[in-house]
Amino acid sequence: MLTRTNTLSLTEQLSDRFAERIRSRLLAPGARLPSVRDCARQHGVGPHTVVAAYDQLQAQGLVEARRKRGFYVRDGAGR
Repeated sequence: MLTRTNTLSLTEQLSDRFAERIRSRLLAPGARLPSVRDCARQHGVGPHTVVAAYDQLQAQGLVEARRKRGFYVRDGAGR
């Protein structure tokens, strides 16, 4: 669960959660991440927080954005 009292921001917590799932192969290469709206609803945060978290994952090379299709786990991510 994401917490507002944690030492990490909500964005960092969400990014870390997805990064761990990718590295442990719970999210396989090619898997689509939840839509920004669905993820925001599931975690009780705003869409901006989700976009920022997905951007962090992209900067780490774990996911790729596909125009008008969403965010996907990159092949070879988490190795």
